[in-house]
Amino acid sequence: MQRIGLFTPIKIKTMELANRVIMSPMFTNSAAPGGFVSKNTIKHYVDRARSGVGLIMTEHTSVSSYYIHPGLRLQISSDDHIEGFKKLIAAVHSEGCKIGLQIAHSIYGVGKKPHELTNEECYGIIGDFVAGARRAYEAGFDTIELHYAHTYTMADFISRRTNLRTDEFGGDIYGRMFMHLEILKRVREIVAPDYPLFARISAEEFVLGGNTIVQSRIFAEELVKNGVDCMDVSAGVRFDDAPVKGYSDQRGKPTIEYPDGPNVYLAEEIKKVVDVPVVTVGKLGNPEFADDVIAEGRADMVALARPLIADPMWVRKVKDHRFDRITECLYCTECLYERHDPSAYIHCMRYTCQNACPANVEVPLYLDFARRGMYREAYKVIQNENPLVLTCGRVCNHLCESMCNRVKIDEPIAIRGIKRFITDWILEHDGKFPMPEMEAPNGKRVAVVGSGPSGLSCAFYLKKKGYEVTVFEALEVIGGMLAVGLPEYRLPRDKFAKEIALFEEMGIEFVTGKRIGKDLSVKELRRMGYMAVYLAVGDHNDRKLGVAGEGSEGVMSGVSFLRSLKTGAAPDFNGKEIIVVGGGNVSMDCARSAIRLGAAKVSLFCLEKEKEMPAHADEVREGCEEGLLVFNGWGPLEIIAEEGRVCGVKFKKCTAVFDSSGRFNPVYDEGSQMKVGADYVICAIGQALSREVVAGSEELIEIRGNVIEAAYFGGTGTPWIFAGGDCTTGPDSVVGGVNRGKEAASSIDRYLGGDGQVISKKYIKRELSKPVDETPSKRQAMPTLSPKERKSCFRETECGFSEGQIAKEAGRCLRCDVLKVSRL
Repeated sequence: MQRIGLFTPIKIKTMELANRVIMSPMFTNSAAPGGFVSKNTIKHYVDRARSGVGLIMTEHTSVSSYYIHPGLRLQISSDDHIEGFKKLIAAVHSEGCKIGLQIAHSIYGVGKKPHELTNEECYGIIGDFVAGARRAYEAGFDTIELHYAHTYTMADFISRRTNLRTDEFGGDIYGRMFMHLEILKRVREIVAPDYPLFARISAEEFVLGGNTIVQSRIFAEELVKNGVDCMDVSAGVRFDDAPVKGYSDQRGKPTIEYPDGPNVYLAEEIKKVVDVPVVTVGKLGNPEFADDVIAEGRADMVALARPLIADPMWVRKVKDHRFDRITECLYCTECLYERHDPSAYIHCMRYTCQNACPANVEVPLYLDFARRGMYREAYKVIQNENPLVLTCGRVCNHLCESMCNRVKIDEPIAIRGIKRFITDWILEHDGKFPMPEMEAPNGKRVAVVGSGPSGLSCAFYLKKKGYEVTVFEALEVIGGMLAVGLPEYRLPRDKFAKEIALFEEMGIEFVTGKRIGKDLSVKELRRMGYMAVYLAVGDHNDRKLGVAGEGSEGVMSGVSFLRSLKTGAAPDFNGKEIIVVGGGNVSMDCARSAIRLGAAKVSLFCLEKEKEMPAHADEVREGCEEGLLVFNGWGPLEIIAEEGRVCGVKFKKCTAVFDSSGRFNPVYDEGSQMKVGADYVICAIGQALSREVVAGSEELIEIRGNVIEAAYFGGTGTPWIFAGGDCTTGPDSVVGGVNRGKEAASSIDRYLGGDGQVISKKYIKRELSKPVDETPSKRQAMPTLSPKERKSCFRETECGFSEGQIAKEAGRCLRCDVLKVSRL
């Protein structure tokens, strides 16, 4: 008999799940005002869907706009909510994942008890549930879960501790479940007969006088008799929890002191009395234990919440047997209760820096090596997940720092600056960067189109796996926008050349000045013997403003202006007045470069308010120190020209850039305008894909909108063609491109018969090498050129930390990734 485990498919009514791992419903604090789905909501669930989880059960979503827990909670209390859920469902389905919605109601949220409600209010609750279920069904969810557990209305009604009513809504266990069964029956009537319905219960409340497994067995039997197709068996989380305050909540969210799966026995008990699949939940992040739970028949599925917060890719890593790569949940529950920004949507508080890094670099480990002066070891930790160590040490947008837990005490650690020092030290002492471990050549050829961050990353990891890799670059230099789009003061070309030298030393072949789609088609690459092709062509075309006068002499794009700096064809800005339009990092690079070219006045206009600007705050601050004038909340109405040459720009006031759901949807005050004179105008509002790359291969590559259609892991509609980076996402960060290239390399390796494991085995144990020091200490200040010095040259702005500063700064790390208590 075949062993049934975590990755054995399961079918519930017509819903077929690829495996038996459910993302357990867990409050994310991500809803937009009014309970609407936001971009953060979608991102949160899509990140887990990509891992390969069998079913996402969306967090408890209120069927009432009044009876609701506090916080930024999702609602399905109005038909207006349906459209947002349709977008969420489409996004999750696009990753090949099923998604359900848990619907809930909370009288606790408004401080009421069951006996305080009128009969009319009770029937109103039933109506709210049915209406919410109808909306969820119309939105297209694959299943609906009725939330009858924890500290929500239906748990209050089923509990013999909190339901003191003696009418049809109370009394014995059968009276107390009247509302639950009535909701279930009515929901069953509005969905298809073969549509799966789940119900979550607290099988043990763990409070004095509360329900035990005795009552819950009866409850489960009745739910299944009346149409429930899957029992989701939880426990505790009752806030009316005297006499032992907090114990019930802890049993529902077991902490590290508990053994693995302390509530599995409850699912076993429910399985004895029902004939539908049973889900167990609670401290099941140990993959071997979770697999045994399924194999031994103790439960049919496992639900994970916190382990998927700690590591969104948990499922994929477990399936690949890469337990060494899992960022292990420490069950501290800080993700729920101790976020340093309570308004932020939920995230792990133990791996904040590592999880914030798109490339998943193990930041605490390399900081610890750097503190101890072990810089080569630190470099290898970074290189294992991100081969562009030097580049990211200088130009990374360092999301890791924005999530650093050190802010609870003083300031975030200067992670990017430490990374930069590591590479500078290695070049000073060794003259070059260390080679990664490489497998023997396998004789298989892969073509990479584009040598930007994504292309270089893909080539690096494929070469490590033994592939013969050729990188085709349209420009005459290697590096794409890294080589021609970043000013010298941010990424000096001699330093970048040292990084590229490593790729060349590995044996990666670079062919420059070759445009795919013009000089060669993708199909021709295939005929040349390349078994797979990775498209990483970036976004080199400029987005237009779409206003009158844009074609006037003296109006240029941000990308072409930055490129002119590297080719020696920069315009003469000396003594001129320059306007830059755009609020991102490219616009800041343009503005600060214009200052260095001797412009008399440089003004930057953008739609966003100061705190909304996409540009990094440090870039804006340093630009202002150099004399840049920033005008927030203004958009171009017209470029004014005389005799065909620009002489100014007319702007209109922008009152809002984003709508209530976070989408880009500018609103203007047409009556508020101003005219500003200029000798040159640089438009830097974004980049667009050049469609030239698909010429001659249009039937093989789908372009949707302004991007190549490709999955997160790089796959396209043509099995041997992969794509990633900016050409599939739109403009992204350098480290974001690195990650897409790494994921594509894994997919290409699998396609060509490999195991997809492009990341070397992790061997470093997470442990403290010194006591953690929580004494407040100031962040080390990075030495920089003075504003006066910066304005007159393109020398690197930052001078780098000293070795003494590195020891102090890296020593500020709190090692949140290491458990401070002993395991039981």
